[in-house]
Amino acid sequence: MRRVMLWIFGLMLFAGVMAGLEARPVSSSPEVTLSGPSFPVGTLTFTIPAKWKIEMVESPARSGQWRVPPLHPDGEGGEVVAFYFGKGIGGSPPENVEAWVGTMFNAEGHPAAYEIKKREMGGFKISEVVLFGTYNQVISLPGIPPQPKSNYGLLGAVIENPQGNIYWRFTGPEALITANLPLFNKVINSVKPQDKAP
Repeated sequence: MRRVMLWIFGLMLFAGVMAGLEARPVSSSPEVTLSGPSFPVGTLTFTIPAKWKIEMVESPARSGQWRVPPLHPDGEGGEVVAFYFGKGIGGSPPENVEAWVGTMFNAEGHPAAYEIKKREMGGFKISEVVLFGTYNQVISLPGIPPQPKSNYGLLGAVIENPQGNIYWRFTGPEALITANLPLFNKVINSVKPQDKAP
């Protein structure tokens, strides 16, 4: 009887410890520091991480393009692009989310599951989508068909702006996207109007 009571007491103690662990808040967005230059996109500006390497853009719709370093020296890096088309051009947040979802597929060839987050920063409404799966690039090089990339991720964000929406797209290996999600959010949240000349 004593052994049974001790066993029951042990179970109760274990359950209490587990409940305490479950009740402990878990940080899903670790704190990261954003430091780097300010970069204009349309009529807004954003802070760009110093470790992102700026690249030349070939399309006037691309306000900026950066190479994100890989997690390991022999790994694959990622690409971040900021788009600005002008006032009334480029589509609504739902239209862009739908377009991004159409580039990512699961193992069965169906559109990948996605998560949409909405928030407001500095008076600007932001819609963000997170996708993981096999990435099929919409635009390919002349004569070279797009190459599907498995175990990839895409972060897309639309900043609603009366002078023309701003669109951000971050693509790369799934592990790289996951590791850089908090920093990407910091970049998006750094949005502010450009300083007007006196």
